[in-house]
Amino acid sequence: MRVDASGASASHYAPDMAERLLERDLTATSFDPLAASADLPIRARIVVIGAGIIGSSVAYHLAALGQEVLVLERSSVASGTSWHAAGLVVRGRSSHVFTELAAYGVSRYASLGAETGVDVNLVQCGSLTLARTPGRLDELRYFAGVCRHHDIPNEVVVAQRVAELFPLATAEGLVGALHQPDDGHVNPGLAALAFATGAHRAGAVFREGVTVSGIRTDDGGRVVGVQTDRGVVECERVVLAGGLWTRDLAAACGASVPLWPAAHVHVQTVPIAGAEPDLPVLRDLDASFYARHFDGRLLVGAFEPDGHPIDPTSLPAGFAFGELEPDWPHFGPVRALAEERIPALRGVEWARFLNAPESFTPDANFCIGETAEVDGLFVAAGFNSQGIIYAPGAGRAVAEWIVEGSPTVDVSDVDVQRFHRQQSNRRYLHARTVEGLGRLYAMHWPHLQPRTARNLRRTPLHDRLLAAGACFGELVGYERANWYAPPGAKPEYEYSYGRQNWFEHAAAEHRAAREEVALFDLSTFTKAEVVGRDALHVIQRVATQNLDVAVGRVVYTLFLNSAGGIELDGTIARLAEDRFLVVTPTGLHTKTFAILRRAAAGTSASVFDTSAGLATIGVMGPRSRELLQTICRDDLSADALPWGRTRELEIGNTFSRCLRVSFVGELGYELYPSADLAVDLYDTVVAAAQELGIGLHHAGYHALDSLRCEKGYRHVGHDIGPTDNPDQAALGFTVALDKPGGFTGRDALAAARERPLDRRQVFVCLTDPEPLLLHGESILLDGTIVGRITSGAYGHTIGGACGLGYIGGDVPAGESFVVDCAGRLVPAVVSDTPFYDPGNRRLRS
Repeated sequence: MRVDASGASASHYAPDMAERLLERDLTATSFDPLAASADLPIRARIVVIGAGIIGSSVAYHLAALGQEVLVLERSSVASGTSWHAAGLVVRGRSSHVFTELAAYGVSRYASLGAETGVDVNLVQCGSLTLARTPGRLDELRYFAGVCRHHDIPNEVVVAQRVAELFPLATAEGLVGALHQPDDGHVNPGLAALAFATGAHRAGAVFREGVTVSGIRTDDGGRVVGVQTDRGVVECERVVLAGGLWTRDLAAACGASVPLWPAAHVHVQTVPIAGAEPDLPVLRDLDASFYARHFDGRLLVGAFEPDGHPIDPTSLPAGFAFGELEPDWPHFGPVRALAEERIPALRGVEWARFLNAPESFTPDANFCIGETAEVDGLFVAAGFNSQGIIYAPGAGRAVAEWIVEGSPTVDVSDVDVQRFHRQQSNRRYLHARTVEGLGRLYAMHWPHLQPRTARNLRRTPLHDRLLAAGACFGELVGYERANWYAPPGAKPEYEYSYGRQNWFEHAAAEHRAAREEVALFDLSTFTKAEVVGRDALHVIQRVATQNLDVAVGRVVYTLFLNSAGGIELDGTIARLAEDRFLVVTPTGLHTKTFAILRRAAAGTSASVFDTSAGLATIGVMGPRSRELLQTICRDDLSADALPWGRTRELEIGNTFSRCLRVSFVGELGYELYPSADLAVDLYDTVVAAAQELGIGLHHAGYHALDSLRCEKGYRHVGHDIGPTDNPDQAALGFTVALDKPGGFTGRDALAAARERPLDRRQVFVCLTDPEPLLLHGESILLDGTIVGRITSGAYGHTIGGACGLGYIGGDVPAGESFVVDCAGRLVPAVVSDTPFYDPGNRRLRS
């Protein structure tokens, strides 16, 4: 069978897809199957492993940038996951970066056929996303706001419109829907082939039937080649785009890529009346299914809440176009809901049941970028059944990252280094993937926490916090106290897009930090020590600040990439002439050690991970000094231990490192006892507060977030990221541009300072005390979108929702702004200085 380049009747998931793709019609494409099986080159600058739609897109974009690319595929183009995808494409997503990536995909698919001669069968029939509950409708309204920001056509419609737009569906039980007219679907196998064809035309070399068995590295941990069943290929960069096999191939060379396969099902009816090509793609998220037209039939797919994880080692050798056995009983509950929504499905004959594996990640976002452990090893995998949507955008992002040396889009949410190594554990992944499949269609509540694979990483204080009423959230496998339930209240989330059940409890924690004293368990912070003769040299290379300071100084600094973008922030304490303590956010553990390890390579400095060995107890608030002085033999006065200093204290029964810093904007102390003494120090602090009559409150990360938003402190991944430079982020004060030896990103930042700022970070507060800020909301001035919110919380001290955001570099701050809060335009004040204690008087007291 030939590939039908016209696409009129080509099945996108026919059983003989392997045959169809191997018998490529050379009159329709320029991809040469004979060349694809020719001798294996002995070297290439970049090797891409995997020729599914992701690997083919990466190769396409690399070749377009003039790179020498070799693509190795153990089966054939479009094998693995690509051939059996449902082919759905969208323009708008729930976040700005995902929207940019997805929208580029639709545009690229629209031009790919004319460019390559392979018609990808793009049909822009639109999509219709249904809401069965008020909460889901709230989610869709926020979704629509992101679409408006990017000028993507959309409309939140009343329930009655559903049957008009999708005549086979009933509107019974619905409260509304979101219509997006530019969405649709493509033929996924042909889309992969089109990218491969375009890449081939631009000079990329493809070799099918080649199995890669390992990645070769030099003594410094840098990629130098790949081992295959047909010999070694020398190279400088490798891109792992092997789908569900990526984790094990990465692990074989010491790299962590946490993804795991699960069975994904979609079924196809026989031809039925009313299944017309112009039917929009229907997504009934609360019922866990989607439906689309296909050749006079309906294709129905499921993202059920309890998925079936699959151990990849259980799949037979050569599982390239393979399928799993049909599982009608497991599909039954979703099928019943689909029949309820689309009555035409009741009693219909099903022509096809496709059950095949796709790979999922612990947080349901895909993985791209350079691995932390192996230099030159890049990843593009784990697309959570959204590979067709994101293949063009992700392929371009990876290609530009390789060529430019740093990200060209904000990849914070998809950077493979966002995970901790523990999250690559097979048992953990198997447990998490039970819910991973369904998370795509589950409610995306603010502060939503996973339910599976919990209670694995716990701080030394975990049991004490549990007894104090902590409600725990999870980050990179760590259990962290997000808020505390008072006596009589359950420490369990009740989710909504409004004020959730913890709102008033976190408000009390917030007020305690502002008015008396609050205790935070910050033990999940990333903590590294850089030690040795070249320790200062290593620190100076990565930090924007000048760290050649007196012993005992603590300095807030940034770490940049080569383009001047912010990779992470943190505090660095100089403990001795040749010893530094680096403290960075919990979620940046992997990235922190990747940066420090690379900077220390070949020097007389060592990098040690002290994250688990040291607890961190934050004692914050105007009475924190009074409290701690009762159990500390050392002088804690502002003269003896001023802000921005560190020293070892004899406190309680411990000797504990103390950093006089605060992420809440008040007088405060971070205590770093060894993990074995953390509980004793905690007990001593709590007992001292009781004896002194101080109202000590336990406080969680929700309170920490509201406190830092009032103070204007940044959150890496939301407010600052790899495409934001320090000046755009209003953090120019952290940059010592003229320090000896410079730092990574110094030259790029200096060049950027020769140009006007295109955007700048500002502080935003709603004037109406009732609405909330989440993140991603548009900022408008005189009816024009001029920026967006990057993070938000409720400012219990200033009496309204507040946050940070970016506006145009030449847009003046003022009181005439509005913020688009899910379609409601709320007046707001935009300021170039924080709303709370901008002079740091309280912090330094």
